[in-house]
Amino acid sequence: MRIAFIQDHLRNGGTENQTLHIAHGLAAEGIDTHVIVFRQGGVLDAKAEASAFHLHFLNQGQLKTDWFAPGLKALLQSLEIDTLIAMGRMGNCHAGLLSLFERDYRIIATFRTGKTIPWLQRRALKHSDHIVANSQEALTRIANLYGIQHPDSTIIYNGCIRKIEPAAASDKRGPQSSGPIRLVSASMFRPEKKQSRLLEICKRLPDRVDWHLTLAGEGTERLACIAQAKRLGLEERVDFPGLLHDPNALYQQSDIAIHASSKESLPNFLVEAQMAGLPVVAYDVGGVAETFQPDRSGYLVEHADEDQFVERLQSLIESPDLRLQMSQAGSDYAQAHFAPAAQLQAYIELLNKLNTK
Repeated sequence: MRIAFIQDHLRNGGTENQTLHIAHGLAAEGIDTHVIVFRQGGVLDAKAEASAFHLHFLNQGQLKTDWFAPGLKALLQSLEIDTLIAMGRMGNCHAGLLSLFERDYRIIATFRTGKTIPWLQRRALKHSDHIVANSQEALTRIANLYGIQHPDSTIIYNGCIRKIEPAAASDKRGPQSSGPIRLVSASMFRPEKKQSRLLEICKRLPDRVDWHLTLAGEGTERLACIAQAKRLGLEERVDFPGLLHDPNALYQQSDIAIHASSKESLPNFLVEAQMAGLPVVAYDVGGVAETFQPDRSGYLVEHADEDQFVERLQSLIESPDLRLQMSQAGSDYAQAHFAPAAQLQAYIELLNKLNTK
């Protein structure tokens, strides 16, 4: 069996990390695996070069764009692959183009975004041989928005690809603990992630509540959020540590994970937070509800209902016993649903099934 993944650029996002993790795992299992990247120069290039799969960068020359994939069709033909797995928006757009031509390989389109998708990606989803989505909500959304109800579809949740250590129960803050309750959010600073909402929400907590917020990550909105924290008088209560390649220490010292994104698929941050045993308060968008057990390991809040978010967050801050219960429930749920070995096995079983057709 020979397979190829296509990805536009190896930026340090969730999809790119998932691509490398899955491809490396398949290669380590003895499957002839290739990763084709349109544009060189990404943060994850070195990680890809050290992986077990075969890595190919297309030659864009002086034109450095995410959409340009010169020689892709010819390379796929020369590799004589059995299956192509398209990852990310541009990878799936090119899968939509490739579906126009006769080919000797099958195409697996993937859907793992909360954003509106372009026409070519919709074409890939309609005309692929199989769809992999990372949540049930994602499949429901493409059916409702685009009328795409592919008979061959599989849900494979994102694996928690970083090794996240759950905090021991003895480490969890009890009723006698002192110091602020530590809130955390770790995501790219993109407009749809809405870290600015979290600042407004925390500002509304009663004065008697002692809290501290860490907003980890990099991105275009980070400086604006730092300025907003200062305007709100929160600069002493909010940290911006930047991108953390290993967030374990942050999760271990935190008490509650909060997330106020306006668009999502299946956020890796909430998967990691549950793996670390952090109860969650999050808006109900995209596949967020599938990352934890609402009312058992966290609270799911109607999107943009800031009053309810503040109320749920305050109740969790003031209930150490409830936090402890939700912590254990969250860790159990994450281990059952997001273990990386289970994700890899699901891909192996899918590829074997498709290869016997």
